[in-house]
Order: sequence, then C-alpha cells, then structure tokens
Amino acid sequence: MARKVILALVVLALLVFAVLRILGNRNASEGRRQILPTVSVRKPTREKIVQQIQLTGDVLPIQQAGIFSKVSGTLDRVFVNIGARVKAGQVLALIDTTELAQQVEQMEATYYNARVVYQRTQQLLERNLVSKQDLDNAEAPMKVAQANFDNAKTKLGYARITAPFSGYITRRFMDAGAVVTTPTNATLFSLMDYDTVKVSVSILEKDLPLVHLGTRAIMTVDAFPDKEFTGVVARMSEAIDLSTRTMAAEIDVPNGTSLLRPGMYAKIVLIVAERPDQITVPTEALLKEDAGYSVFTVSGGIAHRVPVSIGEEQGGKTEIRGGLKGDEEIIVLGQTLVKDGGAVTIK
Repeated sequence: MARKVILALVVLALLVFAVLRILGNRNASEGRRQILPTVSVRKPTREKIVQQIQLTGDVLPIQQAGIFSKVSGTLDRVFVNIGARVKAGQVLALIDTTELAQQVEQMEATYYNARVVYQRTQQLLERNLVSKQDLDNAEAPMKVAQANFDNAKTKLGYARITAPFSGYITRRFMDAGAVVTTPTNATLFSLMDYDTVKVSVSILEKDLPLVHLGTRAIMTVDAFPDKEFTGVVARMSEAIDLSTRTMAAEIDVPNGTSLLRPGMYAKIVLIVAERPDQITVPTEALLKEDAGYSVFTVSGGIAHRVPVSIGEEQGGKTEIRGGLKGDEEIIVLGQTLVKDGGAVTIK
C-alpha cells in the first residue's frame, strides 16, 4: 500500500513538472514575441522631381533714365507729373526759347552773309578776277557760319524735353518757372519702363553648371504672396565676383498687369531640372550615417538595411536615385529600433 502511494506521488510530481515546463516555454515564447519592434511600412511612390535653386533679389525696371535739359533757361511749361504714363517722343516740358530763338536768327544771318560772299567770290573766280586762294578764304567763314547756325537750331530743339522711351514718370524735380542751369541742376524727371521688370540675382559658383540663359524662373513678392510670376534668365555676367564667389544674373519677368513695381523684394525659384517618374520615399524613413544614407526594408517579417543614394527633397519626400527598385516595403516609423536581419512586427 505504501509503495502505491509513493508511486502515485512520483507520477503526480512528474505531471506537475511537465505542466510547469510547458507553461514556462509558452510564457517565454510570448515574451519573445512581445519584445519584437513594431514598425510601420509603406511602399515607395513615383513622382515628378523638380530640382530648384532658391534666390532673392530686387525688382528693377527693364530700363530707366534721368531726363535732363541740355540747355539752360527758365522752365516754361511742365506737361506731366509723377505717375504719368508717357510714350516715346512725347513732350514732357518746354524751356523758354526766347534767347535760343534769337541766337538762331543771329547765326542764320551770319551764315547767309558768308554764303553770299562765297557765291560772289566764286563768280569773280570764273571771270578770273580773283585767285583760288580768295575763294578758299571765303569758303572757310561760310562753313564756320553754317556750323554755328546748325548748332543754334539744335539747341533750340533741345528746349523741347521729350521722353526717350515709353514708361512712367516716377519723379519730378522742378516746376514751371524754375531756372535750369546745365549741368548743375538740369535733371527734370525720372522715367522708368517696367512693362517688363528685371530681377538682379547672384548665383553661387557651385550652381553655375545648372543655370543657363533661358532657365525658367518663378517669382513671388511680399505684396502678392499668393501670386506667382514667371520669367527667364535673360543675362549672365559670365564672370565670378571674387569677394562673394557668385555670378550676377538678370531675370526678365513680363509685367503686363503692372502689379510688379520697381523696388519690391522678390523671392526667386529657378527650375534647373525636371525628372519624371522618380522613386521617392518619405524623408523620415531615411537613416543618415557616416557611410551615407540607408533605409530598412521588410521581407517575410525580417528587416534589411539597404544603402541608397538620394537626390532632391520636395513635399516631405526624398528622391531615391539608387538602391531601390520601387516595390519594396519601406519602414517609415520605428526604424531606429530595428537591427539588420532582425524580426519585426508590422503595425
């Protein structure tokens, strides 16, 4: 009887040990499953990549000039004021022509007299009554008088101040009745043409291979933050400034609506390249190390580190130029807890 009790106790002890062993293995397995890193994955997308260079500059008129008087005198009449739109050749102001007209009459009379003397001497030479030297002596004063007469007429024409090109009067310096003295205070107006504006920018030396004449530019200004203006690189200096290591360039922007005004601060984006159908991944999926960039892919529940070469970043995504085919599952969240070749749990 005692032997049966002992045998029963031994069997019971073995059963208890087996149950505890099974439960221990199950708990250990569940523990291992619980410590696996949980990650979020996403497949790469294909998008059009636009490579850009961002610059700043000032809006300038396509051409501008200070309109001044070439002759002295009293400013008789002024026909335009600031903000006036003028056309090329339009009369802007008149200088009093009284003295200039008198000078023209005087020079005309002198020229007429010298010409008569020359003509009479020429007639006498034909009759052999004077020498050829006498004719030359009469011709020289006539030419001098003619030059003085032409000069007086030119100065009389300068009394009409005209616009050299079409544009807007942005400044007016004198009123009617003011005395104009050349060259001390001869500037009358400031004229600007901004039907097309130009923006002067400085391009870094490293970006010069990407920029050329005709490169498309998109411009915004603080006055119209939601509106974009399109232009092109029209001029480049072709020389690098040694102090800044930049090259000066000018961007022409059509301004038919006259919204852009000289002096505005401009933000410029140069579109230097467009690459369609490029592989992109969320920028946060990238891991940066001394050797370069990499991402983690997941296959069969196992994470694999894949080195990649990157390109441009736009809209929170980064262009992948090498390392991915485009159909992989990329870890975008939790990759810092993952080891190469380690198991993961996908959320």
